[in-house]
Amino acid sequence: MAATGHTVAGDDILKNSFANFAFENFEIAAYNSLLVIADLAGETRAEGPLRQNLSEEEGMARWLQSNLAEVTRQFAELKSVGEEAKV
Repeated sequence: MAATGHTVAGDDILKNSFANFAFENFEIAAYNSLLVIADLAGETRAEGPLRQNLSEEEGMARWLQSNLAEVTRQFAELKSVGEEAKV
């Protein structure tokens, strides 16, 4: 849904990257909350899968963050020569 609204401005690659990074951090917050809820409820079986999912989301957030500078550079280079980055 967010990607659809970003296509008009021409910088959809960057905005989609921002949205993806934001969503990964939203998921990280959600898994952290779920871990607290599971702990409060005494649901010890949930901890392993929740921690696994949390770890995966943290890894993706790190990857997105570490690649954002390069995505931005490539976008700027294409824009400077009149080309457009495509999704």
